[in-house]
Amino acid sequence: MTPRPLTARIAFLLFVLVISTATKSIEAWGAEGASSEDIPTFPPVVVTATKTEVPLAQAASSVTIIDRKTIEEKHLTTVSEALREAPGLDIVQTGGAGGTTSAFLRGGNSSHTLVLIDGVEMTAATSGAFDFGDLTTENIERIEIVRGPQSTLYGSNAIGGVIQIITKKGRGPATPSVSFEAGSFKTFRETIGLSGGSERFDYSLSASRLDTAGFSRASEKAGNTEKDGYQNSAFSTRLGFNFMEKSRLEWTARYILARTELDGFGLCDPINFVFCPTDDPNFVQRNRTSVNALTLSTPVMDGWSQQFRLSLNTDTLRGRDPDSSFNNYEIENSGKRIDWRHDLTLSRFELLTLGYEHESQRGKVDGGFDERLINNAFFAFNQFRPTPFILNLGVRYDDNNRFGNETTYKAEAAYLFEETGSKIRTAYGTGFRGPTLNDLFFPGFSNPDLQPEKSRGWEAGVDQEFAEGRVRLGATYFQNRIKNLILFVSDPVTFLGRPENVARAKVQGTEVTLSARPFQSLILSAAYTLMNTEDEETGAELPRRPRKRAGGTVSVLPMRAMRVDVDLRYVGKRFNDAGNETPLEDYTVVNLAANYDMTEKTQLFARVENLFNREYEEAAGYETADFSLFGGFRMTF
Repeated sequence: MTPRPLTARIAFLLFVLVISTATKSIEAWGAEGASSEDIPTFPPVVVTATKTEVPLAQAASSVTIIDRKTIEEKHLTTVSEALREAPGLDIVQTGGAGGTTSAFLRGGNSSHTLVLIDGVEMTAATSGAFDFGDLTTENIERIEIVRGPQSTLYGSNAIGGVIQIITKKGRGPATPSVSFEAGSFKTFRETIGLSGGSERFDYSLSASRLDTAGFSRASEKAGNTEKDGYQNSAFSTRLGFNFMEKSRLEWTARYILARTELDGFGLCDPINFVFCPTDDPNFVQRNRTSVNALTLSTPVMDGWSQQFRLSLNTDTLRGRDPDSSFNNYEIENSGKRIDWRHDLTLSRFELLTLGYEHESQRGKVDGGFDERLINNAFFAFNQFRPTPFILNLGVRYDDNNRFGNETTYKAEAAYLFEETGSKIRTAYGTGFRGPTLNDLFFPGFSNPDLQPEKSRGWEAGVDQEFAEGRVRLGATYFQNRIKNLILFVSDPVTFLGRPENVARAKVQGTEVTLSARPFQSLILSAAYTLMNTEDEETGAELPRRPRKRAGGTVSVLPMRAMRVDVDLRYVGKRFNDAGNETPLEDYTVVNLAANYDMTEKTQLFARVENLFNREYEEAAGYETADFSLFGGFRMTF
């Protein structure tokens, strides 16, 4: 793959500059926008934990928020890069940009983490998981991570927790923006955006393009040298219209086109019949992803509001390789959903949320199957908040056309000590994950009699502020037990088999977080996770889950116009396979990011990944990036 010529990129940026400058003088669809000084600021809130806005300081769940400011200051280009900094969350990527990227939340499988974009579930019906490899960060307002079983509010696939990506909402006068970045591996990235809003109408739009020549996905230590490139075009929009009194109609959409050069597999150990990633110069995968949601929020009467959402997401994956029939495939996933939620204020301290969800998921594998999963669900979630005491209780009933019905519940409580800046909290919940369409229907390798995986989890934690909020410390102990785990059971002679409900797992651990600002020019943050995982049938550790994981950031502001962030990430020893026969060594990676504001609206930035050129693997046999340098600029108008 050859990246686009530099002259074409410069012409593109000049064109954007002209259009953006012209747009600046246009009123937002005839409406006068508010000045930036009129835009109010609020304390951080979390939506995912309860489906309604709750101040983060009053959340009873374990929550992490990665906001837009953090994403911009560290120049995080993909969502997976941002997630690596969250406690209790492990990201595994097979090779460089565009490689399959999985999230393991609190020791669960990648299929135990539900992923939402603006409230729309992104899980693929065929695999039961979401691949973060193509999801970039443009037009994202924040990322909310809620840890622990969340099936009571979100149904299947939320055993380990929920990750929700929330798109930016436009505010103030029309503000065009443009950025350009270039760096190692012949990498180029351009973004353009436009946002703004008035009392009646708001908008936020963006487009981005990423090209990189990349490096070999298969390990270079094994003699693989062929570079694997990647291209990504992404578009995002959020449009809102406020009408009548407290009524709002909103459309959100995201569209991704990606082209990924992949490597294949070869027999690297003929005696033990072990396959390893190897160079494949002609294997190309194309992915097209889209998500659309139309949401109407309106009051019914005083103390009673409702939200009605229609959504559609699609994902088409095509692999082409003239050298191997195995690498030629076409997989289509789509999901249509209706969500109808009612929020009833029962008293000054009590909010009851009732909801109905209808979901129709389709999965199609070329030459394999074309099937649907249809699910209907009802849930109730009551928040009793006579602060400083908080008590949340919820129950949910799911009815699925393939695996029957499931009932889940959750209880969580917290108590706030305002005088000392303390919060104690605890939660208990159940969860489930239904079998995927691959599990149920893939020809020759399926089992139509599979039952859902089920979990029971609890946690207890404390959050403490010191020095008038300049220092914050949090600690949480958690435990989750999963039964009916679905594993592929094969015959050791024929290698044929099918998935079975044969395993049980136990995960327990401790998460510790710290943030501090001892001086105005110095900001510190750190997170540490100690976790034990066990397959209770075999006694083995669960694959790709490190026992120890730590990370931290030191942010220095040597002058008003400059900021430097130093990130450190440590991942402990773990195993690549369920049998614990392939160990992966621990590693420490250091990254740098720097910003310099040339003017109020022009910023130069640079970042260094893998500063000390550490060699490591996140998945056995797959390469990771060496020392890498990137730089560019960002302008608003």
